[in-house]
Amino acid sequence: MGLTWLAFLWGVAEACLFFVVPDVPVSLIALARGWRAGLRAAIAAAAGAVVGGTALAVFASHAPQTALALVDAVPAITPAMIARLQAMMAGTDSAAGLAGVMILASLTGIPYKIAAASAPGLGVPIWELALLTPLVRLPRFLALAGAGAILHALTPAMPGWMQPLRVRLLLAALGWSAFYGNYWMRAGG
Repeated sequence: MGLTWLAFLWGVAEACLFFVVPDVPVSLIALARGWRAGLRAAIAAAAGAVVGGTALAVFASHAPQTALALVDAVPAITPAMIARLQAMMAGTDSAAGLAGVMILASLTGIPYKIAAASAPGLGVPIWELALLTPLVRLPRFLALAGAGAILHALTPAMPGWMQPLRVRLLLAALGWSAFYGNYWMRAGG
């Protein structure tokens, strides 16, 4: 249960201002504990993203410039990234279009927190953002939970001295380090 809470709190934090995506703990939980634990973590992280994103959007509805300045101060977020997502969001005229933009942003390295901070200023109702959040966040979390669960299933027969959990976590740590090293180099973070 503690790992599920960790995923939830990570989802809240990352949706607001934290700079490491919930995909990391979700994948590590699935890697260490298997599919069911990974599934719970993915759902919890998506629920946390709803809470964190909604809180950021409510704050932005009262202090839009401050909210965007806080998001802009997050490592690897640039003014150009903010402007790009805002332009993409402004070009939508439906919830489906907004969902598509947010999914595309998620897959191209544009953090969700930019959408949350920008939504009120672009006329997106906070309730709509809250309803779309699990739709755009959960598929990626589930995919990473699945990947972690597959690696978990592939490594149980190692000799005891190798301690499969440590090997799995080392592989994941190397993978996430490479991912973030590349991302921060590209994003300028």
